[in-house]
Amino acid sequence: MAVAVADRKRRPSFPAEVWIVSVTTFLSRSVGFLALFSTVFYTSLGLSAAALSLALFAAGVTGVLGSLAGGWAAARFGSTDVLIAGSALNVVFLFLLGLMSTEPASAIVVASLSVAVTQSFAGPAAALVTGSGYEGDTVTVVAFHRIFLSSGVTVAPIAVALVGQNNFSLLFFLSSLGSLLTTGLLLSERSRLHAAEERAATRELRADSTEFGPRPAVDTGYDASRVARVWAVVVVFGTAMAVYSQSMSGIPLSLDQVSSGGQLYGVLLVVNSVFIIAFELPLSFVTSKFRWNYALGLGIIVTGVGLAVCGLGTSWTVCIFGFVLFSLGEAIFIPQASASIARLSAPSENPRYQGYLSAAQSIGFAIGPGIGAFGVLHDRTLYWAVVVQISLAAGAVAVIAGINKGRSPNRVG
Repeated sequence: MAVAVADRKRRPSFPAEVWIVSVTTFLSRSVGFLALFSTVFYTSLGLSAAALSLALFAAGVTGVLGSLAGGWAAARFGSTDVLIAGSALNVVFLFLLGLMSTEPASAIVVASLSVAVTQSFAGPAAALVTGSGYEGDTVTVVAFHRIFLSSGVTVAPIAVALVGQNNFSLLFFLSSLGSLLTTGLLLSERSRLHAAEERAATRELRADSTEFGPRPAVDTGYDASRVARVWAVVVVFGTAMAVYSQSMSGIPLSLDQVSSGGQLYGVLLVVNSVFIIAFELPLSFVTSKFRWNYALGLGIIVTGVGLAVCGLGTSWTVCIFGFVLFSLGEAIFIPQASASIARLSAPSENPRYQGYLSAAQSIGFAIGPGIGAFGVLHDRTLYWAVVVQISLAAGAVAVIAGINKGRSPNRVG
């Protein structure tokens, strides 16, 4: 009897498909030097200010298009094959970048294509993770997957420090090798991933939403209410990511008001990485008890408030406290976004909508830093007050998007 009780209390294990996608995500992100150092790379080509802005804009646009293409292709051809094709294409693009890292025009074109292919990875990967056979709440499996993503993003700068920030030929060759290894791993596990996709398409879906019960097991046709709620989550997430991106522009500019602000910014990045890796998964067990819309809205609001506290802070203590709040909000709302899309979508729709979510993130990252730089440099106090107001509004919309009046409790749609 004691053994049976212990078995019931044991946490559900993560399925093989989740481990495969997570490991390949870590591998690709740990050598994702272009994503993290694109500005430094373009600057090393000797581009003018106008040309640099154009190159970064091109990367932003192709990233959005890649996200959309990845989601649509996954819905049509399957997430597994899109991941394999994208990784294989990136082997070629990154190898070419290593050969032409001193030729501006060619390098910009190939780099933009590589960004598009890299972003096409996001939707299919999220679809495989959220559609997996994990028996717990969807937000928990997303948080588990994000540990590998965050760890890869942490490894990449360390690798750059060892190789040398200006040795882009070698960095791109290493990126190409990482994509080759990713392709090989995905190919070796292709049959297992295909089987997971087939199970996801036919599975009697579990009731992992504390608010509604199970999502539709099949695409039962157009439902204006459900589609509107999905798009509300997508738009809210894009807005939240534009606010989130202030950690890369508005915050470092605001820290000029603090003693040793440059050193403090490095500390804040470490604080964020450690917090996400250590606490996001445990937090998911807590937030999975909430209604998803409340958790999503709360996370967005806490993120904006934390950034504002840090941006307006005049001491290390206040700024670090603000960034801890920001990290807490990130750990809540980002996993909830992917999980919410999965809850609201039929299995056949999930890859496409996950692609839309990735595109919204790309748009947020494309417009957010420029807005942040302009706002902080013109009126720091007013700008951070606006950030809080935008976060409150986005959080409120997220909560409203989860209200499903007039429907039976066993429907998500």
